[in-house]
Amino acid sequence: MDVRIRPHTLAGAVTPPPSKSMAHRLLLAAALADGVSMVQNVALSQDIEATLRCMAALGAKWEQTDKGTLRVTGIGGKRKPFTELPRFDCGESGSTLRFFIPLALDGRGPVRLIGHGRLMQRPLTVYQNLFAPLGVVWRQEGDALTVEGELKSGRFELPGDVSSQFITGLLLALPRMEGDSEIVVTTPLESRAYVELTRRVQREFGVTSAWLDGGQTLLVRGGQEAVSPGTLHIEGDWSHAAFYLVAGAIGRGEIRLTGLDPQSAQGDRAVVEILRDMGADIRWEGSALVSRASRLHGLRVDCAQIPDLVPILAVAMAAAEGESRITGAARLRIKESDRLRTTAALIEALGGTVRELPDGLVITGQPALAGGSVDASGDHRIAMSAAVAACGCTQPVTLCGSECVAKSYPAFWEDFTALQEEAL
Repeated sequence: MDVRIRPHTLAGAVTPPPSKSMAHRLLLAAALADGVSMVQNVALSQDIEATLRCMAALGAKWEQTDKGTLRVTGIGGKRKPFTELPRFDCGESGSTLRFFIPLALDGRGPVRLIGHGRLMQRPLTVYQNLFAPLGVVWRQEGDALTVEGELKSGRFELPGDVSSQFITGLLLALPRMEGDSEIVVTTPLESRAYVELTRRVQREFGVTSAWLDGGQTLLVRGGQEAVSPGTLHIEGDWSHAAFYLVAGAIGRGEIRLTGLDPQSAQGDRAVVEILRDMGADIRWEGSALVSRASRLHGLRVDCAQIPDLVPILAVAMAAAEGESRITGAARLRIKESDRLRTTAALIEALGGTVRELPDGLVITGQPALAGGSVDASGDHRIAMSAAVAACGCTQPVTLCGSECVAKSYPAFWEDFTALQEEAL
């Protein structure tokens, strides 16, 4: 679906959606635990629906008790034999696929994991190499991966510059093993905050791990029993808050964000300090985070720990004085799109100046982008970034494929339109 966005001001109050990263982890921890968990403030995006489908395939039960609250009955140590080849439909969710591969290796027989879009093109060889010595059967045919075997405790060495999701997958599966395990990160760990988010969620269920060797090795004790703490609440999503923070900074209005935790473990909370370093007027006023129109200047940002912020930071940089540079973002080439290329294409399509690097972008800012036509390329973050960029253009922007925001933020256009109306 195409939408046409005219230049306009965004202003008013908005509550970003619940954290998708935390939702994946809390729901999965609840599914693996003994007992019943009430998980509040769940947004049923396409990625979260994929995790819920796979939880059910694993044997957990869930139901929606009211809007935003799910009742999850965990499997604990009870794992009934599969009566037929189970099908884990992961949609386009990289988190779902990588979290469930180790969990599927519980000795109950083969499991078939299905991906859509570019999902099965994203790297999985880290797991394949780790599990081969355990005799795991691994067959990938097109958009389907079949695995069979039983995960055992041990020493798992993997690079830290591919995806922290592999580490989270192991963290979720290894505590129930009989013996202790070590997860050894052989290169500097990127997106470390996501690993810490996993560990923080697991502690809620009584499951712990410990860093050794200066933060390069995770010790995971075996025989740990996860127990539901009862009711859990998902906090606001900082990666989605970033779109509104940038909209406030490059616009002419004032945007107030609520529902965010200033002490959150989410790594994308770093967007506040990055934008402040660019000259943005962003401050806490009570429980609201307020972003106001500002004069921005260029900045160099290493995004190795915060890759999801790259498209919207690029929009901010296109409106800033001088040159900006994003580095450390090579992994974005294997997202829903080649996100470095599609981010560069977004800026160019609107009349901006950008140069693509192997691991980043160089952007020369200007007073205003012209407008034009942008292809979202099936990538939710490109679509939302284009919508924010359109607010400051001199001419309308046509966004092709706007429906892809449903992957992570189904209510985006509703919230975006409400901010337009409040600004009138």
